[in-house]
Amino acid sequence: MSALIKVGLIGLGRMGRFYLSEMQKSGRWEIAYICDTNPATRELARQLSPASKVVSDEREIFNDKSVQVVGLFALANSRKEQIEKALSLGKHVISEKPIADSICGEWDAVIAAENSKLFSTVNLYLRNSWYHKRIKSFIEKGEIGELAIIRVCHLTPGLAPGEGHEYEGPSFHDCGMHYVDITKWYAGADFKTWNAQAVRMWNYKDPWFLQCHGTFENGVVFDITQGHVYGQLSKDQTHNSYIDIIGTKGIARMTHDFKTAVVELRGVNETIREERPFGGKNIDRLCDLFADSIESGIRHPDLPALRDAAISSEYAWKFLENARQNALPAIGELDTLEKIRERRRTMKNGYGLLQQRQ
Repeated sequence: MSALIKVGLIGLGRMGRFYLSEMQKSGRWEIAYICDTNPATRELARQLSPASKVVSDEREIFNDKSVQVVGLFALANSRKEQIEKALSLGKHVISEKPIADSICGEWDAVIAAENSKLFSTVNLYLRNSWYHKRIKSFIEKGEIGELAIIRVCHLTPGLAPGEGHEYEGPSFHDCGMHYVDITKWYAGADFKTWNAQAVRMWNYKDPWFLQCHGTFENGVVFDITQGHVYGQLSKDQTHNSYIDIIGTKGIARMTHDFKTAVVELRGVNETIREERPFGGKNIDRLCDLFADSIESGIRHPDLPALRDAAISSEYAWKFLENARQNALPAIGELDTLEKIRERRRTMKNGYGLLQQRQ
């Protein structure tokens, strides 16, 4: 048995708790430290991980030479400095996205990572989902002919404006950069042209819905639709999430209900329908790939790089900026938004609910 990998987690909010749970289940990690600035969250950390040292000052993690990995799960405004500090002190990095709260900061973090021999990765979870890997393999076999069109849609009630994540940006950046990234991953090329339209739902200052279409350098056409605007006050909430990939000869598509994902592949030689558990954020997969890399000394090719996050973040911002130039309408009233927030404060089951402070 290999020795456990010693890790310090910074930030025990919603995502931090996901990482803690998956690392505990894997049996490959020693969670030496948990850091959070909120006293109630630190008390929760002691309950969830009694063997960990729970601290309020992240310097204790950085100054402990025995810590091999730091996990960065606080807000984006802290990540650039944390990434640079961790790498300078000889520690590998697992980060949430975005990797900074500005484009310049993100590219500074990329430069620090690429000038280091240490491993770093970021949670672009769609790349490691079974359904996208299955679809991409089918495409690479030539079953749909030449890749021509990529259509992605992700509409949920989701995180409402003003509930947090302000450093992560509007919905299309905070959440939508995942879909920017996976679209580019399929295309295998750089974005060339784009045109975006957004809506300032409920008269909020930032758009919470955006649709963008355009082309890649290799001629592949894309459209991405994303927003947390999908029936927040409906009696029974639902969502609409899919990818639809069209080739010159066949198609590949996926839908999910956050529990089960269904892939349909209609190629020139095969017609396949595959239904498997959705897999959530795939944090177990990310942590396993990172542990494999540390133990082998060879970076696993399926690990997303900080550069991938910076590129998808930068284009998400570009699409948002383009939308602001295209008659950005405001529809609805702020009092409706307040009703949405109030409902979400008391909901027990729903989409993107914030974990309550203990």
